[in-house]
Amino acid sequence: MIYTDWMSYIKDDVKLTQLVIPGSHNAGSYKMPPLACCQDDTLLTQIIYGVRQFCLRLNTDKNGNIVIAHGVTNGDRLENALSDIRKAMDRFPTDIFLLDIREYYPQKFGPVTLTFNAPKEKVDALLSEYIEPEKYAFCDFTHIKDVTIGDIRKAGKRYILINDNEEYAYSKNCEQILPWDKKLNGSYAADYAKSALSFFESHSTDGLFWFQTQLTPNLGTKVGITTPRKLDKETRLYFKDMMKAIADNWYYLSCANIIAGDFMTEDYMKCEAILKLNLLKGNVKEGKEKEFEEGLLWS
Repeated sequence: MIYTDWMSYIKDDVKLTQLVIPGSHNAGSYKMPPLACCQDDTLLTQIIYGVRQFCLRLNTDKNGNIVIAHGVTNGDRLENALSDIRKAMDRFPTDIFLLDIREYYPQKFGPVTLTFNAPKEKVDALLSEYIEPEKYAFCDFTHIKDVTIGDIRKAGKRYILINDNEEYAYSKNCEQILPWDKKLNGSYAADYAKSALSFFESHSTDGLFWFQTQLTPNLGTKVGITTPRKLDKETRLYFKDMMKAIADNWYYLSCANIIAGDFMTEDYMKCEAILKLNLLKGNVKEGKEKEFEEGLLWS
């Protein structure tokens, strides 16, 4: 299988915004309790399964450690996640990563607003110690829409560190959209699988298009308060149908870029269906298409 080096099959001239990339929703939630847990495995395992885009939201725990957060729940220490990324950089030298890292945004609960704190100086120190952005972060661009895979390769870089406010050294404010609607993302799985594709029609960008395939537990929605795992068991039944609907619609396919979800390592099903879209978009190197397709087979 080619999940650890699938990017080596991608043409140099493919723009990053046109590459179809498996993403991990709440990538660092693997050690969290059921109501907050969205992934089963560490970042290294997620990378082995083909994931290349990660959202990491940060907070500080009671001991002063920078940790990955999901809402009010603190999870693993950031240094462990960064250590995994570095291991992957060393083990899989052809691959490139998108790291969306930021302090967790304020959460409002009725009249109360909770804020989170991840001091820039501490985060910068951890980034420098583990993944050396001064050496490996690609930041020599003005607009993300102009960046090709070849640009990153030729520069000898390994990832783009995305942060809207460019808070961290070598981070970039990349134009991106992440469509989400409380009612739609809180609907039943069968309804969501049909309606979520409307995000491609109602939103547009020259930057990164971050399409999320997971439902969101929330008060006041049809799914209500439940666990992400329970919702994923339902949405998994329709995942291939969603990817086929993207494949069959030229406009949806042209928009397809980052496709993220929960529990990306239960098996290879999600990453396989996502990565196959690169064949339809002509992103795979000439003469390597059959090898790429066969390399994604897992069952």
